[in-house]
Amino acid sequence: ERIKSLRKQTGMTQENLAEYLCVSYQAVSKRECGLTNPDLSLIAPLTKLFSISADELLGITDTDNDLTRKKYDSALQKYRNNEDHNSSYWWAKEANLLYPKDYHYLEWLAFAEYQLAFDENKAGNTSSEFFNELIENSLRHYEIIIEECTDTDIYSKAVLGKIMVLRFLERIEEADWSAEFE
Repeated sequence: ERIKSLRKQTGMTQENLAEYLCVSYQAVSKRECGLTNPDLSLIAPLTKLFSISADELLGITDTDNDLTRKKYDSALQKYRNNEDHNSSYWWAKEANLLYPKDYHYLEWLAFAEYQLAFDENKAGNTSSEFFNELIENSLRHYEIIIEECTDTDIYSKAVLGKIMVLRFLERIEEADWSAEFE
C-alpha cells in the first residue's frame, strides 16, 4: 500500500516503477494487490527512487516507536517483580526482538529466564530441554551485558544476576570470582 501510494504521489505508473526496479509489470501489480511481498533487496532502490528513508518506506515512525517502547516499559513495571514469570518472560523476549542491544530489556529477559528456570526447578523439571535453555540463556545474557553495557545500574544488576545463576548451578568458585572481580 505504501509503495503504491508513493508511486501515485510521484505520478509513476506500474510500468514505470517496474522499469526503474528492473522487475516485471506483473510483479509490481501482484505486490500492489497484496498477492506477494516486495523483495527485501528492493528496499534501497525504492528509498532512493522516492527520496525517503527506509523507516518511512516501511511505515516506522518515531511516534510508533515511542508508543511501542511505552508499552514494553509498562509491561516491565507490571511483570518485573510479579509472580507471573511466564508473562514476564514472553514480554521481555518480545521487547528484545524489537529493541536489540537495549540492555535494560536484555537484563529483564535474563532475570525472567532465571525466574522461569527456578520455577522449572521447583517443579522438578531440571532435566528438561526448556530448563537448560532458560538457564544457559540467562547466564549468556548477563555476560553480554557485563561485557558491553556502560550503564552502571544495569551492569550491577547483571553482575548480581550472573552470580545468582552461577550459585543456582552450584558453580560457587566461579560465582565468588565474579563477585570479587566484576
